[in-house]
Amino acid sequence: MIDHTGLICAYHFDGIGNARAIGWGDFEAAEKQPGFLWIHLQQNGLRTRDWLISRSGLDPVVSEALLARQSRPRCTEFLNGLLLDLRGVNLDPLRADEEMASLHLWVDARRIISVRLHKILATRDIREQIAAGFTPRSVGGLLAELTHKLIDRVQPAVNAIDDELDELEHDMVSEGGRESRERLSTLRRRAVSLHRYISPQQTALSRLANERVVDIDERDRGRLRDTADDAGRFVADLDSIRERAVLIHEELVARVSDRMQTNMYLLSMVSIVFLPLTLLTGLLGINVAGIPGAHDDSAFFWVCVLLAIIGVLEVWFLRRKYWVRD
Repeated sequence: MIDHTGLICAYHFDGIGNARAIGWGDFEAAEKQPGFLWIHLQQNGLRTRDWLISRSGLDPVVSEALLARQSRPRCTEFLNGLLLDLRGVNLDPLRADEEMASLHLWVDARRIISVRLHKILATRDIREQIAAGFTPRSVGGLLAELTHKLIDRVQPAVNAIDDELDELEHDMVSEGGRESRERLSTLRRRAVSLHRYISPQQTALSRLANERVVDIDERDRGRLRDTADDAGRFVADLDSIRERAVLIHEELVARVSDRMQTNMYLLSMVSIVFLPLTLLTGLLGINVAGIPGAHDDSAFFWVCVLLAIIGVLEVWFLRRKYWVRD
């Protein structure tokens, strides 16, 4: 349970399969015992900044990096550890679903310190696994599991965009209107947002799998490489989604253009047919002496017949020239 001081959770793992929850006052004693710690903090907690800067023993550069509000995914090597900035699917209802929340990590031989501002599904999953008996045996094991959960949680988001794009592509056959364009624009923004973070995260995870500053066994390095490969697959999927979105957008634009051309063509044909008729009726409608049939009761009838004949002849002529299609 999160408290107002900023401590979301903290655990001491003895390295042989046991874990126990600890509080602020237990950190120093736990560090002296065999095993390692995971300290998970709320970035804007009341005690978080003070502990990171004054009591954690971290380099000031690292402390400030852990407290940064925004950062790109990265893996930075220090003399005694690694600084990781990763992204995970967030649980904050006030933020858009496609956005990813930052997770800052410091990893050394005895500790993993993670700091987040918005709720992240992956860390919640790890806490639930620990409550169910999951106990990693090393820092590398916990790190491999955490990064795996971060990337694994991305897959439903990518699949959701892909499924919605399939549905949009299917509906476009019957719709193709403004609603389809708005949905497509939303999907493209979500794909771009995910790609913006997953692509550098793949690079960070690949670098993490090859770092030697922290002692990570080959099995856990293999899991980290697999996680980096999964991230690369999601990047490829997002690239494919963006390319499909571009093609669908071009198809929508082409359909709108064809519809406009058809409408303009019909208006042009109507104008061509009625232009001579309008000219003739305009001439007969001027108020000057000498208009033919002005005093003949049957003149109006014969003018209508003449207009009908001219209209039929125009349509016949346009069809003969293939300007009017069936």
